[in-house]
Amino acid sequence: MKPIKIVVIFFLFFTIGCASMTDSDQRISRRSADSPENILTPVDYSQFGRPPIPVKILLLIPSEFERYEHVSNYDGSSLRHRIGRDAELEMRDAFGIEFARVEVWPVRSEARATEMLSPRDTENTHVRAYDYVAIPKFLRVDSQEGNEKYGFEIDLQVEFNAKNGSSITIKGHGESMIGKYALSTPEKGASLTLQYAISALLDGIEKRRNLFVH
Repeated sequence: MKPIKIVVIFFLFFTIGCASMTDSDQRISRRSADSPENILTPVDYSQFGRPPIPVKILLLIPSEFERYEHVSNYDGSSLRHRIGRDAELEMRDAFGIEFARVEVWPVRSEARATEMLSPRDTENTHVRAYDYVAIPKFLRVDSQEGNEKYGFEIDLQVEFNAKNGSSITIKGHGESMIGKYALSTPEKGASLTLQYAISALLDGIEKRRNLFVH
């Protein structure tokens, strides 16, 4: 009788978040445990922002940011991820913890958001009531389907524009990789990748919080 071979396949879920600033680089990394409960646990933003940075933030959400979608391929099928909508919701929560006061305005485009920073713009009087105007953008969103694995990467940037004309630019990177037969889905992998990218942004803000308070 031939011996029976038992093959045990372990599926790992790997997540990384890193933040970088214009004048320096900061990196954070997180590895989830192998259990499904930990794999599906959302990022807890409350670990940041204690105490909140005492400034008023106006977060302008350009239309192209809010409507941003990414189409990935998984097992021969196309999946549409509404990354922009989810990013706006995550940033509302995260910035609400990180800063003392946050208001969110939708704008028709990134170009329009930039125009509002000009003293000659009709909206500038309202904009100047805030300490900083934050404008987010996606730098890169990518997905990869490999041998029994599915990966996702997101790079975000937020430019904080101060009343005095100075600015602070912070970038956040998140990535994830799951086994195709793990107890997770590409949608959940994309969602966690986004959360890690925003978590990385918060980490960058925390490390540079002295720049926000004059």
